[in-house]
Amino acid sequence: MSLLGTLQSGQRGLAVASSGIDVTAANVTGASQPGFSRRRSVSSQLAPVQQHGLWLGQGANPSAVLRSTDRLLGVRLIDATGAKASADTLAQNLRVVETYFDATNTTGLAESLDKVFDALGAATADPSDASLRRGAVHACEVFATTTSRIASGLADTRESLDQQLATSLDEVNTSLAEIASLNERIGKSGAEAGPADLLDRRDQVILDLAGKVGATAELKADGQAVVYIGGHEIVAGGDWRALSVGTDAAGDTTLNVAMDNGSFNVTDVAGGKVGGLVQARAATSDWIDTLDQFAFTMANTFNTQHTAGFDKSGNPGGDLFSVTASATGAATGLSVTGAIRDDPTLLAFAGAATALPGDGDNLQSLLDIEDDTTLFAAGTNPRATISDLTADVGSQVASAAGDVEAQTALVDDLTVLRDSVSGVDTDEEATHLLEYQSAYRAAAKVISAADELLRTLLQIAG
Repeated sequence: MSLLGTLQSGQRGLAVASSGIDVTAANVTGASQPGFSRRRSVSSQLAPVQQHGLWLGQGANPSAVLRSTDRLLGVRLIDATGAKASADTLAQNLRVVETYFDATNTTGLAESLDKVFDALGAATADPSDASLRRGAVHACEVFATTTSRIASGLADTRESLDQQLATSLDEVNTSLAEIASLNERIGKSGAEAGPADLLDRRDQVILDLAGKVGATAELKADGQAVVYIGGHEIVAGGDWRALSVGTDAAGDTTLNVAMDNGSFNVTDVAGGKVGGLVQARAATSDWIDTLDQFAFTMANTFNTQHTAGFDKSGNPGGDLFSVTASATGAATGLSVTGAIRDDPTLLAFAGAATALPGDGDNLQSLLDIEDDTTLFAAGTNPRATISDLTADVGSQVASAAGDVEAQTALVDDLTVLRDSVSGVDTDEEATHLLEYQSAYRAAAKVISAADELLRTLLQIAG
């Protein structure tokens, strides 16, 4: 090899060492950034040349800066992040719903119903007693108020969930657009030689998107990422599809992905925060329906029996409760009729118009409602029906909390694995820096020696 060739080899050596120093500096400064993947400098050996029958090496050139990543591990972390976010969101919102059924600091639904039958039972001692009648009316008011309060809270929660869904989808669409843009920029340079910062940013946005909507991704070897929601492709290359909120025939909220000729429903397959919101809304709606049906059935059962009796003046009884014409909204609008609230003598406790003042035949029939197992489809009495509703709320809250623990543990484990592959060890980087510094000095000495020899030759030739 000529002295000029030696100079060129030394120059390439400087470039390799300099690239390594640059990569080490990037690793150290980026170590604390979310989603940062450790870089490594890759060099390629040049083909040797033959001179005077000898094969002489030409050194190496820096060829690429690659990220230390595991695509399969990255996909698993994306999936687990979506599942954890869904469980977190569901648990948080169900805990809010649970507070409406919590009887620790206020009268619970079961307790309020017990008060009604306790007051009616107390009135059997003397159905004509004014104070006992007022107590019965008050107990009915407490029951109606408690039912309405819980139903209103559930309705407010459902409305809040709808608002959160709309806001979350705006964030989702922003992320989808960014992923498509990054895909496009990455695609112009290729994966192996591609910009590591853009790849890191793209992967982090996908991870964030998984937390928002439970998206999954296929991270391809060519550097491109294809993003899916429930198997439906929503990002491919530089193209993406927007998500929107809709309403189905039943009036329930739906999530839709735009298509050329319309959209398709992904409500049941969405995950992440959006999926958790959808699940929480569905559960809340079910409990609203159950409470509405309970209130509607109880009010009409009491009203039917009450109108079969006679009040203190011997007149036929009227409705005890004011209730909607259908089950929808019955719990929120439940109340004691104004006439009976203002005049407890209108309580129809007597079984006949000409009965004696102490007659309580119809009062006993009202009491019998407590143990009636024919009122509800499940074949339970009113008290058991409330208990089943409350137990269902508690069970789903506990189940969601358990899911959070399991998914959190999984995400933590996968994060540790990812850090072992992609994380930065500052001690290791310090060692690499020393190696690159030594290589740089050695290459500089080669250049210096070759330069000195060239000057000597020029002086001799001169």
